[in-house]
Amino acid sequence: MKSIQKIARPLLCLLCLLFAVLLIQNAPVVAKGAVQVIRLCLQTVIPSLFCFMVLTCFLINSGLYRFLSLPLAWVTRRLFFLPPELGSILLLGMVGGYPMGAKAIASLLQQQKIDPRDAQRMMLYCCCAGPSFIISAVGVQMFGSFSVGVLLFAVQLGVSVLFALVCALHCRLHSSRPAAIADPHPVSSVRPLGLGEAFVLSVAQSVEAMGQMFGFIVLFSAVGQLISSLLPCASLARALLLGCLEVTNGCSLASTLPLGAVFASCFLSFGGLSVLAQIMGILKGTHIRILPILLSRLLHTLVSGVLTFVLLKSLGESVSVFAA
Repeated sequence: MKSIQKIARPLLCLLCLLFAVLLIQNAPVVAKGAVQVIRLCLQTVIPSLFCFMVLTCFLINSGLYRFLSLPLAWVTRRLFFLPPELGSILLLGMVGGYPMGAKAIASLLQQQKIDPRDAQRMMLYCCCAGPSFIISAVGVQMFGSFSVGVLLFAVQLGVSVLFALVCALHCRLHSSRPAAIADPHPVSSVRPLGLGEAFVLSVAQSVEAMGQMFGFIVLFSAVGQLISSLLPCASLARALLLGCLEVTNGCSLASTLPLGAVFASCFLSFGGLSVLAQIMGILKGTHIRILPILLSRLLHTLVSGVLTFVLLKSLGESVSVFAA
């Protein structure tokens, strides 16, 4: 192991030097990619996510998420085999956008209000793009079709619910606690904050999380722009490359391709390395393993792509979606 590290470190140093040279030589290309994604973040990402992130943090810090979970208690306990007070967190993770589920689960873990096993399991399916991004940005702005955006969001949500049910069935079969009491008391008796203190803390936490997310988006978009300019990639190869790095650019390029909605569905499910890096940053110090999350995103990608292809063929969207 030490011999491998001795070899790997010099290689990494050489790669860093090479990357620095490429950045200097292709500074206009990198700057163009960064400016484009910054404009996109200011117009779409931040307006659609920041207020929602503040709301999510406020619900957790104030303890109000427990009251919002009451109408979902039966579904949360019986179908998803989770404590009933996590119903609102489950809903936020599925429809709130990529970092929302990770942010909410990390906050609960830091306050010791969720079992680590439940947190690990929820992270396998509480990592979805939000409806505003999929329907408005991807569907309407990129594909020029509201119905395509709704279809893409329905596929993402449906596959996530399917994953949640499968994980619940597996946990139910292998759990030592009876299903009738699958709603244990919180592992911590820490009292929630006052409303004013919770609001101030929620804004501060959201600004920090949004800044971290913004940095990853700009970095991976600029790197993707640099790589795509250096490699003589065809349009499909370039879309796959950028989609694996950052979901927004990948979906934008997919909108110009045949079977574009299928590729966009795959990119939305995977999220790109940028989203995975954001999740790793948010979950730092929580001891949640990243490898199961990565494997679940890959499986989610496969299922979403196949399901989108089948639905598009059956719904007859070939003219507006399958033709470039």
